[in-house]
Amino acid sequence: MIITPKKRTIFVLSSMAIAVLMLMLAAYKFKGWESGAVWSYGFASIYLFYAILFKDKLMIRFLIFTVVTGFTELLADNWLVNYTHTLVYPPNEPFLVASPAYMPFSWVVVLIQIGYIGYLINQKYKTLIASIAVGVLGCIIIPFYEYLAINAHWWSYQNTHFWGIVPAYIYVAEGLLMLSIPNLFDRCDTIKLKWIPVLGILQGLVMWGACIVAYFIFK
Repeated sequence: MIITPKKRTIFVLSSMAIAVLMLMLAAYKFKGWESGAVWSYGFASIYLFYAILFKDKLMIRFLIFTVVTGFTELLADNWLVNYTHTLVYPPNEPFLVASPAYMPFSWVVVLIQIGYIGYLINQKYKTLIASIAVGVLGCIIIPFYEYLAINAHWWSYQNTHFWGIVPAYIYVAEGLLMLSIPNLFDRCDTIKLKWIPVLGILQGLVMWGACIVAYFIFK
């Protein structure tokens, strides 16, 4: 089967809707880190299976980028857990550094979903417009994911200013960290394959920097 941009878009947006429904189900029915692991590994695997089955080279590039980003983001998580002492994960689950083992793959899911929207916007409008649009989406959508994840007992926050049950700095951080996504997703489409991991590391460092800036705004 030949994958057209339209078919890929339908797939990503449909998977996003299903992921939100599954996250809502976890928040109100299947609480605990186990559902977080199933959600993260499950949807990341769906994207990988899709990319291999349909030989979607663009999705494979996005997966390489987001996997590297997800593992680099562990630096930000470690900073939030051990420096700010605001992010708390349940004990007695598999960990990587200071994060649940599934966390890099959770970011794979989120970044592909929102990043692909940014990629589409960037195809029609200037990068600045796409960056602002995705930044706004990040401020809205990811805190909503956070709200459900907190209710699902995947993690929690303490010792910080809250807007509802989600910390104020999270809203700002999620918006800031998405600003670079349209540009980097677009570069993933054109750059040599060997340089995509470098872009992933760069995005992970942007995410860490966004958390630092946002945290000190509200400290």
